[in-house]
Amino acid sequence: MRRPTFAVITIAVALSCAPAITSGAPRVDSATISDPWERFNRGAFAVNQAIDRNVFQPIARLFHLKPGPIGKALHNFLTNLSEPVVFFNDVLQVRPKRAAGTVARLVINTTVGVGGILDVAVRAGVPHHDNGFGLTLGRYGFEPGPYIYLPLFGPTTVRDLLGRGVDTVSDPLFWNSYPYKTDVSIGKAVFSGIDARIQAGPDLDALLSDAADPYATLRSTWLQNRQGEVDEARGVTAHLPDIEGGGSDARPAPPHPTSDGSAIPPPDAPASAAPAAPVDPAASASVDLPGEIVLSANHVDQAPAL
Repeated sequence: MRRPTFAVITIAVALSCAPAITSGAPRVDSATISDPWERFNRGAFAVNQAIDRNVFQPIARLFHLKPGPIGKALHNFLTNLSEPVVFFNDVLQVRPKRAAGTVARLVINTTVGVGGILDVAVRAGVPHHDNGFGLTLGRYGFEPGPYIYLPLFGPTTVRDLLGRGVDTVSDPLFWNSYPYKTDVSIGKAVFSGIDARIQAGPDLDALLSDAADPYATLRSTWLQNRQGEVDEARGVTAHLPDIEGGGSDARPAPPHPTSDGSAIPPPDAPASAAPAAPVDPAASASVDLPGEIVLSANHVDQAPAL
């Protein structure tokens, strides 16, 4: 009975929610979020929060007390184990340059990097990139489907849940037979969960600590991040709104009258508020401005020499 109990506990710890938080993700309108199973999802979220608070966070803090090289070596080793799945999806997405880079990383870090403990490839200009079958489906136009928050697994969608299953069976470690395979698989899941919690810890804690509705905040943030990853896989560039100019319909402020009845533009008017009028070269030699300041093509006021 010892082995099943240990497996249940460690998998629960490993698969607690630790989503990555990024600032450049596209905005997801709350009106477009599909969450038909919200009641179930909120219950699962509460369970995961309790596990994270009582089990996962203490373990993550314990790892933070370890010397830096240990945590970095753990992260590099787990990243190297994920490269075959990344390569598989690079090929499915017909991205040969990325696939070649993934193979280069796997070979370099497995050999020169002592089994992936050292990330030598990134120093050679070949950084790691995440990939999975969920992104592959998104690249080819599959919609995400309803939002799901599963106990132990955390946030996902119908599309990404299917992607997780394919990623599992496309991992070579899933098919290879070797001694203590079950223990190795559990250990990989445990340490992957710890590493993910450490990487996302500060951002995740800051996101949820002050949220009025942590569930809705995490749901919106996760969907935004995921949509940004799918857009990147599709090669779509996010178009940000013009929050300063007010869009193409913005109108310049009316001019302010001066004491002599003439009109000058307001001092805070943007330079692009109105198109510049064509200038006649013959008439540009001298222009009168308020305050009896004259700009001449052949005259430049200079400060007195010190």
